[in-house]
Amino acid sequence: MPKKDKKEIQIENHIRKIINENIVKKYPHLVMLENKDVFDILICDNGDSPKIFFIEVKHYSSKNSRIGFGDSDGNGYQPEVLNKRPKYFEEYLIWVFQRENDEGYYVLKNADCLKYISGSSIAIKQNNFQTRIFNNIEPLSENAFLQYIENWITGRK
Repeated sequence: MPKKDKKEIQIENHIRKIINENIVKKYPHLVMLENKDVFDILICDNGDSPKIFFIEVKHYSSKNSRIGFGDSDGNGYQPEVLNKRPKYFEEYLIWVFQRENDEGYYVLKNADCLKYISGSSIAIKQNNFQTRIFNNIEPLSENAFLQYIENWITGRK
């Protein structure tokens, strides 16, 4: 996987904190896992129909000039999930993008991410998302983002 910059780690930790405080604590059947390997944030629904919700956090800074995923050889869970598109991830994975000097949360479902792949395909190379995500997707405020997450996890529209 590409090495995360400090800002991406801070954003991920902030998202984890606000989801835990505003959603997970509200619903006793939800559990957020602290350790991760596949995606950044995993939330388990231990209710009558158990499921896992995955959130992948990406940060863009002009210093890095790219939004990478997978490793430099085009391998890893992220490229595989985007390429093979397992049905489970189509429903239970979202990608959250943020960029420097922008407080907005840009949220995409797995299938929508495919519209923003640099080079229009995932291959044996450094894979990146196009920065036009920030021009084409309406950013959510933090409150709207939390409402989106809560509705997604609870199944509310």
